[in-house]
Amino acid sequence: MAVAMMLSPLADAAEKALPKWELGLGGGAVSLPQYMGSDERYTLAVPVPYVVYRGDRFKVDRDGIRAELFGLKQLTLDASFGAGLPVRNSNRARAGMPELKFNFQAGPRLNWQIYDSELSDLKLRLPWRGIIDTSGTTPGWLLEPDLQYRLRPTSQLSLRLNAGILYASRGFNNTYYGVAPQFVTPARAAYTARAGLHSLAAGATVRYAITDDVTLYGALRYRNLKAGVVSNSPLVRSQNYLAIAVGMTWSIWQSDESATTEEHE
Repeated sequence: MAVAMMLSPLADAAEKALPKWELGLGGGAVSLPQYMGSDERYTLAVPVPYVVYRGDRFKVDRDGIRAELFGLKQLTLDASFGAGLPVRNSNRARAGMPELKFNFQAGPRLNWQIYDSELSDLKLRLPWRGIIDTSGTTPGWLLEPDLQYRLRPTSQLSLRLNAGILYASRGFNNTYYGVAPQFVTPARAAYTARAGLHSLAAGATVRYAITDDVTLYGALRYRNLKAGVVSNSPLVRSQNYLAIAVGMTWSIWQSDESATTEEHE
């Protein structure tokens, strides 16, 4: 993927102090498979309120909740979050099987800032997330290390590229891809999943600030399950996963107190 180089300098952005506190609202549309490996999709409109805090060693922003470790700006610890949408048994691959509940994922993420400059940065992220669904069941955990490269060719434009892997516990893989004997059909064989590599992933996110308060964004997320341990499950109807999101964020309120220059996003 090619990106135009140096469309305009970043000097103005570096000189401008960002507010220490910020409250806003994000909204957009997302299209994604009903679960990783499904050939059926959801299309949703999603409003999301957000809060930003740019402190000295503790920050809350689009990257999550994070704190510096040992006073090193290159090494931070933050909270990683995720969610799994419910899947009803009207899904053709899972017809007659128990529904999958909405699940919430949370856990720590260790970040190493490998390289950082005004125009770009490279970061290694190591998140681990435990999972709990709305019935109180804990179907396992996920480990999702990746490399993230961010390019800021102008003060308005930001591009993020990332690539990584997803490793899942036996409980997670069995919840989504296991087929117990009582749910076997002529088109669906019994299957027991094991822990291991789930998929390879790559993604891209573009943000463009129309004004100081309004930002447009677009995101693509691709996964390939072919190399994963669940690729032979009869519930994997597509080994290619693609999620697409577009939307905008609106900064509704900003504090008068400013963050220091080195605390910019």
